[in-house]
Amino acid sequence: MKKSYFHQSEFATDIRFLILYFSLLKGKFNLPANELELILEYPQLDHSNEKMRMIRPTIRSMEMLIPNLGILDVDFLEDFWGRLSRMSDCDLWYINFPCNTQEDSKRYIEFLHEIFQYLSSCFTAITPLDKKMLVLLGIATYSYKRLKEVAEHDLYNSIAGRSALRTIIENFIIMKYLIKNEGTQEDIWDKFQYYGIGLYKVVLARSREVEKDLSNSHIDYKYLEMLVNEYIDEKFLDMDTSYFDKHNIREKSISVGEKDLYGLYYDYDSSFEHGLWGAIRESSLLKCDSPAHQFHCVPDYDDKQNLKDVWPDCVMVMNKIITLLNELYSIPEALFSEVMEFEG
Repeated sequence: MKKSYFHQSEFATDIRFLILYFSLLKGKFNLPANELELILEYPQLDHSNEKMRMIRPTIRSMEMLIPNLGILDVDFLEDFWGRLSRMSDCDLWYINFPCNTQEDSKRYIEFLHEIFQYLSSCFTAITPLDKKMLVLLGIATYSYKRLKEVAEHDLYNSIAGRSALRTIIENFIIMKYLIKNEGTQEDIWDKFQYYGIGLYKVVLARSREVEKDLSNSHIDYKYLEMLVNEYIDEKFLDMDTSYFDKHNIREKSISVGEKDLYGLYYDYDSSFEHGLWGAIRESSLLKCDSPAHQFHCVPDYDDKQNLKDVWPDCVMVMNKIITLLNELYSIPEALFSEVMEFEG
């Protein structure tokens, strides 16, 4: 069965010839004399014969017509496959991707910590009211914390690791987008903050409308209320946040020259974030190598299948963020070069 499963193999074509030949003998359909002569040569020729390059496709295409002649017993086929699949066990296999980055990741995070310590000290000591620096350092620090989660919780080969990488990529694109548009959008740094807090206000408003106990939720609604009212009373905070997000992340990536970063990484990782079938198939299903089961897939409830390590790509994008911060705030060369050594 395994030998014949690929329908264009030489062995499978042999079987298809027998089916076609039997149907011709039974008079199920007729062929022109020249085509019939060509097909009847099939048993006499070796598969290496150049003429077979034309005969084999002819046989396959004609054999495919047979089901349309009304002689296919669908009930028998379903019964056959059903019984056969129950009589045999799965033959499962999976890919085990290695992870060799743990030691390097610890050193990399230590260097990043020194950089963020330096930048934060500059912010608090020199420009504590600089909204631009606050927003950019806030976004970069959030990326740094997502990166730390990958290392500290051994998420290198995990689904969650891809979620972290996707976030770091989006953060980098947003940083470049804000910098590029600060001259054309008035108060863009305030708008970015109000955009996010406005979404919190929407969630807070919904929580007040439901009549059920939310105390065990992972969301602390009292804390949310404090954040929403941190700078201005919430009744003056606009919940219509569409003014900032006129362009989706793809359009933003193109506008800042990061189309490849979006197309090669972000779009792929989004499948894992949204639970789309490609991500489910890659991460959560094992392949069965049994032809009796039609090579189906089986849920990976024992977590045998891992994913390729995200760490090199995390470093690549994080270094883009550090490079961007260096262009704006001049990180000491010794710190900057230590981090850049991990590139690639």
